[in-house]
Amino acid sequence: MNKLYDTNFYYPSSAGKGIDIYLIDSGIIVDHEDFDTSDRTITCDAIVINEEVRPTTKKEKTKCFAEGVSPNHGIMTSSNAGGKLYGIAKKANLHMVAIDFKGNCSLMGLDFVLKNAKSPHKTVINMSLGGGAYSKANEDKLTDLINEGFTIIASAGNHKTNCCEPITSENFSAIAGYNKTIIVGGVTTNLYGDGYYRINYSNYGKCVDIFAPAETICADALNGFKAVRGGGGTSASSPIVSGVAATIMSEHP
Repeated sequence: MNKLYDTNFYYPSSAGKGIDIYLIDSGIIVDHEDFDTSDRTITCDAIVINEEVRPTTKKEKTKCFAEGVSPNHGIMTSSNAGGKLYGIAKKANLHMVAIDFKGNCSLMGLDFVLKNAKSPHKTVINMSLGGGAYSKANEDKLTDLINEGFTIIASAGNHKTNCCEPITSENFSAIAGYNKTIIVGGVTTNLYGDGYYRINYSNYGKCVDIFAPAETICADALNGFKAVRGGGGTSASSPIVSGVAATIMSEHP
């Protein structure tokens, strides 16, 4: 039987229900209308400080960030991935692993997810971070996660450079350079003739798998329950793709 298709977008009713999105980022404040928990879980699960990871306290479950680090970036990525108002997967569970952006903090965060996530094949990991030198430990950890069935999505970066250089290059860029994850570049939100174009600062290269809007609206939980601000960069592009992945997974359990 022939199927009829059109050019409309039909938002999936499952909306990421039953899918866990882990965000390795700066933190989160759940007290915002975008982070409605009536139909899902939104929590900060762990904090990584000085390369040591610890579970959050009861109080930190809804408000967490490493000392000296603003949670604003993590609030943006959480909002764009799964916010009820400004996100994609509006019914997905959101799990923050707050890091201090020092040393191998992202490695510690990945290890926490590997050891604690309950359903790898129903879990998306968003990493709106990157850059830095090659690390075999990081590469091996990504491999371990992929082998367990996790879907890992990361930002390409905002330096207007090729982020896909080989590990032997002095211009190697983690996370993209490992060629282990879905790498997301950024596009403009304006339509130019036949489509959207890569935003001028987005990294690029053969390892970049997909592009998503690099200009967004997101929750501003630091400034009130209903506060809103603009988000941007490939750090915003990546959680959009993470949210889309979660909706696809919930539609095809």
